[in-house]
Amino acid sequence: MKKLPNAERIIAIRNDAKRSKAIEAYKFFYPTVSMVSNFEALESLGAKANKGFLIQLTTPDINALTQNSDTPYGLGYGDVTKGPVVLELAPGPIMGVIDDINFKYVTDIGLAGEDQAKGAKYLFLPPGFDGEIPDGYIVRRPASNRFLICLRAVVQGTDTAKAFELLKKIKVYPLKNKANREKNIFTDYSHKKAAATPYFVDGKLDFWEELKKAVDMDEVDQEYYQMYGLLAELGIEKGKPFSPSEDMLKILTEAAEVADEQMTVNAFASDAPERLVWKDKNWEWVVYGGDTGYYLDNYLSLSVRERWFYQATLETPKMFVRREGSGSIYWLGIRDKDGDFLDGAKSYTLKVPTPVPAGLYWSITGYDLDTRSEIVSNGKIPVISSLKTDLQADESGNITLFFGPKEPKDSSLSWIQTVPGHDWFVYFRIYGPEKPAFDNSWELADFEKAD
Repeated sequence: MKKLPNAERIIAIRNDAKRSKAIEAYKFFYPTVSMVSNFEALESLGAKANKGFLIQLTTPDINALTQNSDTPYGLGYGDVTKGPVVLELAPGPIMGVIDDINFKYVTDIGLAGEDQAKGAKYLFLPPGFDGEIPDGYIVRRPASNRFLICLRAVVQGTDTAKAFELLKKIKVYPLKNKANREKNIFTDYSHKKAAATPYFVDGKLDFWEELKKAVDMDEVDQEYYQMYGLLAELGIEKGKPFSPSEDMLKILTEAAEVADEQMTVNAFASDAPERLVWKDKNWEWVVYGGDTGYYLDNYLSLSVRERWFYQATLETPKMFVRREGSGSIYWLGIRDKDGDFLDGAKSYTLKVPTPVPAGLYWSITGYDLDTRSEIVSNGKIPVISSLKTDLQADESGNITLFFGPKEPKDSSLSWIQTVPGHDWFVYFRIYGPEKPAFDNSWELADFEKAD
């Protein structure tokens, strides 16, 4: 027969329930906090909404979740709080994506977008907008007022000046100012220190302050109706003060610590069989839900979504599709041939069979496990890319890459430097993947420990 426990036990059970809800809320809204870190960084570095852009070739000085140094970025954000906003793209090899404040997909632009890099004017409307829509625009309706604009200039070789020139042709402005728009401001942030990442609030009470800021600054997304219920029970509601009691502060702090541990393991030590790219290798799909990513037919795969946004940013279906000619595929390498995690104090080789099935190009980037940003090591950029490097295959048709804290004795090997005391991982990216990337007729080797 059920009986209510004593008062002390009742309080403990209540706190356990709140802690459990806080853990789930932390993981679900991690992308939202991640996006706010982007908005704050853009504002502080001079890229104001509807006006400014950072253009940069990413280096280890920029702390941002798994950005890479393959091609330059153009980063800005739009805000339709006061009315529709226009984004103009000139013709040229630009590819990009627009995501809302919760990192939900809005649209692809450029090479993978409706404009197909032929140049276009995109018009972004406020949620619930019912005004007149002018002709001549590709119209999109974000679920939030604020949205991230992320662009890449896909230019062969190391001539970043040409890529920057293309990115500087971007125009963003309120529709009402189209006849007398302000000049856009482009700030080159290459080789400068910057941070645009939730890393600094990972596992901390500060996470909840950032989340409250996000909830207050924008629209309540009706698709998240139930999840806002979790936040309300934790004292986080739009337009209401966030003033947790001492007991709730303790619960929120503990929940943040536990949630961050869970996300780390889910992202980098998952045991889901479907994460493996090849059954006899240790390479993993970063997003392993198939062609629809974590948006499965009957449910949203929360674990896969959490895994992706703990490692990375941006959401676009083009990142998930596993078929010839799709936008790109990302493979995670974090274990060697023996199943051991990659250690910054040890040296490894990786054999890449040629030809690599990349219609555009391929690259491999080294990241620090702690920050999920490029490895910081003596100013060396931890990227090897077919766009920028003349990579020669050996007699067996393999390109051998070297990873370790000290330069290899064989100076002909392309080298990514690692740091003792720091665990690390890589993304192997293929842009414009071809059929052998999917039918098992081409496979990457595993990392092997080197002397």
